[in-house]
Amino acid sequence: MSTMLQPHWFLITALLTVALAAPAQVRLTRHSKPSLRVDVSLVLVPVTVTDRRGASVTGLQRDQFQIFEDKAPQQIVSFSSEDVPSSVGLVLDVSGSMKGKLARAYGSTQKLFQVAHPDDEVFLVTFAQRPEMEAEFSSDFEALQKKLQLVKPEGWTSLIDAVYLALDRMRAARTARKALVIVSDGMDNHSRYSRSELMARAVEADVQIYTIAIHDPPRTKKPLEVAEQRQGLFLLQDLANLTGGLHFVIRSIDEISAAAEKIRRALHQQYVSGYRASESRNHSWRKIQVKLEVPHLRIYARRGYFPPGP
Repeated sequence: MSTMLQPHWFLITALLTVALAAPAQVRLTRHSKPSLRVDVSLVLVPVTVTDRRGASVTGLQRDQFQIFEDKAPQQIVSFSSEDVPSSVGLVLDVSGSMKGKLARAYGSTQKLFQVAHPDDEVFLVTFAQRPEMEAEFSSDFEALQKKLQLVKPEGWTSLIDAVYLALDRMRAARTARKALVIVSDGMDNHSRYSRSELMARAVEADVQIYTIAIHDPPRTKKPLEVAEQRQGLFLLQDLANLTGGLHFVIRSIDEISAAAEKIRRALHQQYVSGYRASESRNHSWRKIQVKLEVPHLRIYARRGYFPPGP
């Protein structure tokens, strides 16, 4: 394989032990609703726990967690921490704004995913002027990698539309653990949907969003471009924080494999706690807070959910 391959093959290879490669087309729909992980009255809350260095922490027990819904303590009735299959959507920025960030680099990082669950599934969305559903759910890493090698960065950027599409597509996932991994510089200048529409969809969906922001120092950028990039980085961070995922800012190729490894571990080393939601005719937003009775650890969990309507 040529060593002149473009930059993010290093990152993409790291993220793709589970991959897919059957081309398909999916239309963006404005009114379709994603599924929510509420089974009758059981609310399942995936939680990632890391230390100060960002490494995943395992071995914690049920009685070390506390869950609150709208500030009221909840009894944890189910708890698990085993490595179960995941459904992952990769959302990759291939727009013109990425050209200056695509340094020549290639590295084999498949070793980071040698312990991936054999039943994982992945789909691929790329985006430039518009989002494209490049591949449906599958585990064919080799075919997906070949497809990615044909992609060239060009055109405008439709980041928001791409994430919206990916959240919609995740409804077809066959596993309970669902996540998006977004790789982008955060720029957006061609989306139909607005930031507020995307954030509303994200809080409704039962999908953790992990974001890798490719940071490009301003240098000769115009003030407007600097402002757009800053807003894009905030968008990626907010999506991760809102849904309980992790956010990384990559400034050099050397940081890529570390970020990919932390995402891999977070996907496969989660705690899932369940509690019985109170019955109510009120279908407004319910806030979730997770606390851990262990000092110096960080918790990543979704911030709430909308109960299913009548």
